[in-house]
Amino acid sequence: MTQEFESLSRTMASNAGWQGLRVQVLPYPLEARPDEEVRQIARESYPELLAALGVCH
Repeated sequence: MTQEFESLSRTMASNAGWQGLRVQVLPYPLEARPDEEVRQIARESYPELLAALGVCH
């Protein structure tokens, strides 16, 4: 999710009984950023995403 929707997403997950849901929070907005900046954010976020999924990298 992006930072803009983090609170809403966590509330929805909690209401669904998923209080401990692991999430990946990305900066907001992404669509207005240059492609290379979005790619850099993706590269930097990838290890944390793998960890949230429980995958070793």
